[in-house]
Amino acid sequence: MATQHIDTQARLTTLIVCFNITVDTLEILANGLQAVFLEAIANTARSLLKNIETVRQNKRTCLELMEQTHELLNAIILLHIKSETGGILPPSVLNHIGRFTEQVLVKESTFELTTGHRTLHKIHTFVESQQTSSKIKQFFHQGEMNTLLKDCKNGLTQGLEFLQFRNTNIMTDVSKMLAEAKQRHQESIYDDQGLFSIPRQFQINLNAAIRA
Repeated sequence: MATQHIDTQARLTTLIVCFNITVDTLEILANGLQAVFLEAIANTARSLLKNIETVRQNKRTCLELMEQTHELLNAIILLHIKSETGGILPPSVLNHIGRFTEQVLVKESTFELTTGHRTLHKIHTFVESQQTSSKIKQFFHQGEMNTLLKDCKNGLTQGLEFLQFRNTNIMTDVSKMLAEAKQRHQESIYDDQGLFSIPRQFQINLNAAIRA
C-alpha cells in the first residue's frame, strides 16, 4: 500500500506541473485565435486542476480521469496548431469537441456557446465531490456517483477515439510528449535553481510536436 501511495503521489506531482503548462497553452491559443470556447475549456481545466490538489477520496480514480483529460486537452491544442486553416477547425470538429466541453451550436457560420453538462464539467463535478468537505457529494447517491463516473470515462474514450480518427499522428505526438516528460521526472533532473525541469522539457516537447 505504501508503494502504491508513493506511485500515486509521483504521478500526481508530474500531472499537476504538466497540466498547468497545458492550461497556459490553451489560454495563449484562445487569446491568439479569439476562440471563446477554448477560453471556456481553459477556465474549467484551471478550476479542475485546483480541485485535484485537494482530493482526499478515490484519488487514483480522479488521477486517471485527469491524466486522460490532460491527454485529450493536448490533442485539442495540437489539432488547432496543426490545422491547415490557421487554427480554425471545421464545424463538425468543433461540435465534437463541444461534446467534451460545452455544446457548440452552428448558425450561419457563427459559433454560439451554450452551457451544457458535458464531459469536462462532469469530470469537474466528480473530482470536486471527492474532497472530504465537498457539499456536492451530499446531493448525489452512490448510484448516481457511479453513473457520473461512467459518463466521464465514456466521454473521454469517445473524445480520444474521435481525435485519433481525425489525425492518427496527433495521439502519437501527445503520447510521446507525456512519456518524455514522465521520464524526465523519474530521472529527477534539476535545473540551476534545483527545481524539476519538467515544465521546460514538456514545453520543448510540445513545441517540437507543433513544428513537426
